Amino acid sequence: MRIVVRLNSARKASSLQVLMLRAVMVVLIAVVITPWPLNAARAADVHAWFVDSLVKVFPADAPGAHRLASAEYWGARNQHVSVQLALRSGKAFQGITVQVKPLFEKGATESRAIEVHHVGYVVAGSHTPDSPPDELVGVAPGWYPDVLEEFPFDLKPDWTVPIWITIHIPEEAHPGVYRGAIQVRAKGKLIARNRFVLHVVAARVPQARTLHVTNWFSLNDDVSRQFYGVPMFSPAWWKLLANVGRVLADYRQNVALTPLMTLIQPRIDDGRLSYDYANFDRWVETLQQAGVIGTIEGSHLTTRAQGAYQGSLMVPILEITNNAVQQITVPAGDPRVVPFLTSFLSQLASHLKEKGWTHSYVQHISDEPHGPEMPFYVKFAAIVHQSMPGVRTIDAVDLAHITEDLRKSCDIWVPILGSFDGSLNLIRQHVQEGHAVWYYTCISPEGRYLNRFLDFPLVKTRLLPWLDFRYGLTGFLHWGGNDWTPKPMLDTQPVINDNQTLLPPGDAFIVYPDRAHLSVKASIRLEALRAGIEDYEMLRILQSRNPAEAREISHSAISSFTGYVRDARQFRRIERQLLRALSEK
Repeated sequence: MRIVVRLNSARKASSLQVLMLRAVMVVLIAVVITPWPLNAARAADVHAWFVDSLVKVFPADAPGAHRLASAEYWGARNQHVSVQLALRSGKAFQGITVQVKPLFEKGATESRAIEVHHVGYVVAGSHTPDSPPDELVGVAPGWYPDVLEEFPFDLKPDWTVPIWITIHIPEEAHPGVYRGAIQVRAKGKLIARNRFVLHVVAARVPQARTLHVTNWFSLNDDVSRQFYGVPMFSPAWWKLLANVGRVLADYRQNVALTPLMTLIQPRIDDGRLSYDYANFDRWVETLQQAGVIGTIEGSHLTTRAQGAYQGSLMVPILEITNNAVQQITVPAGDPRVVPFLTSFLSQLASHLKEKGWTHSYVQHISDEPHGPEMPFYVKFAAIVHQSMPGVRTIDAVDLAHITEDLRKSCDIWVPILGSFDGSLNLIRQHVQEGHAVWYYTCISPEGRYLNRFLDFPLVKTRLLPWLDFRYGLTGFLHWGGNDWTPKPMLDTQPVINDNQTLLPPGDAFIVYPDRAHLSVKASIRLEALRAGIEDYEMLRILQSRNPAEAREISHSAISSFTGYVRDARQFRRIERQLLRALSEK
């Protein structure tokens, strides 16, 4: 999604200011990474206590901070339940490992395994702008819990570390009470043991994934070489794609942005352009096997000069010059654009039909068309609809300024959250006409809206899919799946627009590179998003049985776009109400 629009003066940063912020972050890393004691007399005791997984644990949290009144958890069958244990000591321990007593019958498949991580801290250099203090957590610059790391790790003195346990309840588990125990060891020696109770109810999270979810990720040659040391299309790169796909699918992402001009290779047949789809097919089939497709999200047909929102609309095309194919980018009005798009899309449509992928495919045209771009959007959408029968168009649209032509040209609307509060009737009409409406976040919205920024409470991330259900939307899109800085854990805020714009913390990515395993590391924000997606699917089941009750529960969680439950304990009461309603015969 474009990331250079709606930027007010609060987001602008001079090059000097950016350099100063970077200097502050360097000092933070150098000083805070070696914490000083909170008091002169360090206690040697190890403190381990349960904290709600919707509450972020910070390094300076004192023993017992945000302690749960009771270590009891509720979950449906086939649901992921997160358990968080905070760990702190007055002295250092090396080689920390954690084990969890098995809860279910032996022989559970890997997909039902209890996964245990410790939560790594990442740096947020500044707070999300235009956000009241009561909507933020932590301090900035500062350390924020996010990345899920493996064991062992070393526990520094007077430094609180969250332990994160993800329990995937087997679909065939018997409803009842299951008792678990968490054992913490340092170099094999037991230093803490904590017990918890899991109540499994009769409700089930359905296997079907009806909510469309896409976090845009890129594994182009630059990314794969920089973060993994492998070139694009090498055997290791295809393994990387499969591994990343499995992680995304495990977190219920089911839409994959697919870079057409990178994957589809042109060739010359009898003096005419034709295409080799081998890489495109392998990409789709790899992600299908991983479980993340789902939906093939064809990349945008247009771009803008210098990538700027106000730049002129451009179109990458292919042409034959001196008996060789070259790619050039030309203005949208260039007479070569329409013949190229017609031929390219017609051939792609034939290939999709041959593979049986037509109805799994959606096509982007232009990201947030506006102003003088509108006639081009309408023209190119008509080419898509004529050349690719059965393929739907999808794009970010501004519903406050949408034209009648654009309404008809774009099948799946994706407005940005915070921009369509007054457009609900328009959305309902579009849905009633047989179309779909998703929504997206990108830099905006801040303040009292929901979003997934690092310095926002996790309940805001958990509720993103609830907002879909609450307003009859069927998809969530975010532009930044893995738009990493060179050191993602030490810098979560890329600077764009020639060092003029600093992104909010965490907006650019929600996973972290895992070079050792040719994969990505998940985050607690991604865990919260998956939990919300599972809530959405359960709300849909309840809606089919008792629409009034589903509406009541969703409204109790979200009364308006900025009016929603913010307290973790209150959310848990609503969550248990949903589980009870679905468990009733």
